[in-house]
Amino acid sequence: MSSAVEGIRAAAGDPAGQPDGTWSVSDLTAAVGDTIKQAFPSEVWVRGEIIGYSVAASGHIYFNLIEPGSGNDRRGARMRVALFKGRQRLVNRDLATAGGLTLDDGIEVRIRAEVEYYAGSGQVQLIMSGVDPHFTLGVLAADRERILAELAESGLLRRNAAVPLPLVPLRVGLVTADGSAAHADFTHELAASGYAFEVLLCDARVQGVTAETDLVAALHTLGQTDVDVIAVVRGGGDRTDLLAFDLASVAKAIALCPLPVFCGIGHEIDTSVADQVAHTAAKTPTACAAALVAHVAAFDERLARTHREVDRLARSRAAAAAARLATARSALGLQAERRLARPRAWLGEARLRLGHHTQRHCRAAAATLAGARQALQRSRSHVQRGAVSLASQGPRLERASARRLGAAKARLRSASALVSAVGPKRTLARGFSITRAADGSIVRQMPAAGDTISTETQHAVFASVVRDDDATGDEPNRLADGPTTGRTTDG
Repeated sequence: MSSAVEGIRAAAGDPAGQPDGTWSVSDLTAAVGDTIKQAFPSEVWVRGEIIGYSVAASGHIYFNLIEPGSGNDRRGARMRVALFKGRQRLVNRDLATAGGLTLDDGIEVRIRAEVEYYAGSGQVQLIMSGVDPHFTLGVLAADRERILAELAESGLLRRNAAVPLPLVPLRVGLVTADGSAAHADFTHELAASGYAFEVLLCDARVQGVTAETDLVAALHTLGQTDVDVIAVVRGGGDRTDLLAFDLASVAKAIALCPLPVFCGIGHEIDTSVADQVAHTAAKTPTACAAALVAHVAAFDERLARTHREVDRLARSRAAAAAARLATARSALGLQAERRLARPRAWLGEARLRLGHHTQRHCRAAAATLAGARQALQRSRSHVQRGAVSLASQGPRLERASARRLGAAKARLRSASALVSAVGPKRTLARGFSITRAADGSIVRQMPAAGDTISTETQHAVFASVVRDDDATGDEPNRLADGPTTGRTTDG
């Protein structure tokens, strides 16, 4: 620390006008700037990982370089980098010539830059003037090879390829950015096929700092749904735009997905790690959709061939069965003719016998019918004579009936008068009474002690209780006076 301060003092000299050795801010920043220029008189090469990549409104690009693999750890070493707008054309040309690279977060680069102290912010920064694209390509290639080797060693490289693909994968889970060209191309290809595809979109960023988490989360979410297959698609872009598909976490998410994963990533030169772990890889989103359509069309064609083969076999077997049926019909007809010859002869003879007997019976029946007709005519004459006799006897019968009816009515009146004379009401009117037991029957013997009886007179009915002779001291078989619960009756 002291040596650095001494170097700054040596470069700047003693602070003018300040005998106590106090620096002004401008003097100190100027001295620091001069010291850094002396320490780094020419441009240097610096390597690191880009984070915080941004483009200012002025068109200048700013980012930080950190140690590779340290992620967003703000406590680690970092250096501010500025790529001014005027120098971007040369840098972009070198990157494009090397294979379509672009600067972005997460890229490991080797840049050429001037070390500068910017007094306005009090920071040391790098003014970038060039880049080594081959270094970035080498790092990317090494990372890809390392990830592929790890996947192969853990058995994940071809795991998703072993997941069985449904015969008709019409329910498709789609992982891409909603509203992107890749989304439109993929869905248009499915719609143009004429098959009844259903697409369940899971919106995910496919480049940038959030692409990794978005892709992993989308694959996990769709893996728990009832879709038949998952498609991960992205349109074309620079090689660094597709870095998310070379990440180990994305590759493992594809490999461990319980559903077959189709990749349609828009690059034509190299294949990504995601392509190599996926069930099926295509060069573009349209080609990915076309692969699904081709799979469904192949099943449709197999189904059509099977239908034609079944139809052909059915027709062939139906024709053979019809031929056998015709042969059997002919043989059955001949056999039936032979077996029916004797019954036909017997039936002819029976018909002749039946005709002879029928005629004989008909003649006998005709004779019987003629005799019955004559008897009926004789009966009709007897009936007519009976009707005449009945007509003459009618008045006599009416007079005799009237006499007998009058005599019967006289006898009935005499019997009614006799019944009235000896009826119970006449008996009660003469002063007698009728005693009945509790069940309504007439008392003919002495009831037992404690029994309830009722006595009916001409004008009243009252109840009595039979008392015991010993209990009362009265004469035997004497009835107790009943309570006055009788009811008056009609005379």
